[in-house]
Amino acid sequence: MSISHERHSIATRALLLAFTTAVILLNTRVLGASGQGEVAWIQVGILVVTGVSGFLAGGAVVYLQKEIPLRAMLIPGHSWLVASAALGTWAGISTGFLPAEHFGAMAGLGWLQGVIIFHGQLLLADHRIRKHNVLQVMQGGLLLAGLLMAFFGMDNHSIGAFVGALAGSLGLTAALSIFWASKLPTVDTAHSPMEVVRKLWKFGRSAQTGALLQMLTNRSNLSILAQSSAGLAASGVYSIAYYGLEAMWLVPRALAPLVYTRTAAEEDRSIRMNATQKALGKALLGTAALLVVAVLIPDTWFAWAFGFDGIQPVVRALAPAALFGAAASIMAHHLSGIGKHHWNAATSGLGLVTLLALAQEWTPESGAVGAAWAASVAAAVQCAGLLIAWWRCERV
Repeated sequence: MSISHERHSIATRALLLAFTTAVILLNTRVLGASGQGEVAWIQVGILVVTGVSGFLAGGAVVYLQKEIPLRAMLIPGHSWLVASAALGTWAGISTGFLPAEHFGAMAGLGWLQGVIIFHGQLLLADHRIRKHNVLQVMQGGLLLAGLLMAFFGMDNHSIGAFVGALAGSLGLTAALSIFWASKLPTVDTAHSPMEVVRKLWKFGRSAQTGALLQMLTNRSNLSILAQSSAGLAASGVYSIAYYGLEAMWLVPRALAPLVYTRTAAEEDRSIRMNATQKALGKALLGTAALLVVAVLIPDTWFAWAFGFDGIQPVVRALAPAALFGAAASIMAHHLSGIGKHHWNAATSGLGLVTLLALAQEWTPESGAVGAAWAASVAAAVQCAGLLIAWWRCERV
């Protein structure tokens, strides 16, 4: 991948960050801490659906680009997207992890988000990096526009207004992704759908198990807090701090897909290691620069911006997770690029077990701050595991 691709990815990530920040400010000011907590819980449901859909319609398509024509993956992938929307939502509600009253919204929006992710991965595999980036930033911009219209143009200050705006943004972005996916190269050789499914499952199960476990590690605190004595308000406070953490991952999240694509295509070990080490350095420096700013912001400033206090202590408790998470993202994508997806699953599982054990212990007494410290310890455990795996898999 060229330097221009890196710059474009970082620039679009920065624009997406600006849109996301504006959306969060609108939500907290209009819906309050509890409303933001409920929105965050709905978004966890969407992520559960996309986590399930990724087993056949996720990042494995990039790794399999050398074996299966991209267009041959469309029918199996879309069939699984429909099934996973119902399956993922049902599983989340049945276990008490997700709110039952938002079943339809989570299933439908999760399906649309899954379509966008699937087509984005196909575009990455076809080396159309800029189109992949546009899909990401487009849905953020459209969501912001939809919320402005609903909250101020229609004077609709409800959770339903957010759901409607999100549906509109995802629907339009999915439509564009369908148009771009229709331009994929035609299939020269016949591949039976079952053959494609077997290969997608073979490589997707390990990669997506890791991604799903990672998502649960990142988001379980929202569900734990929402169902605790602290309630949706504590979940809302934590979500603001965690979105701040994700903002610090601007550089690593922009570089990670490029690391994956570049590593999957490069057979020379020294070249791919050198490229990933450079990306890792950039990711850590970029995260550290934003982290320093975030931890120095007084809580009164956060309260002025979002309408409630208590955010800064959570941000500081998440500071270690910011650095460990940045490094983990780059190493995980490198390992996926060389087909070692199972390491991502194993280390993500360790992180999730660590989080659940510590969050259940610390959250009742310390609330959102305790949940944040649990997340930081979990991130350290996962990062250490990935570092060991990276060294073992790429040593001479």
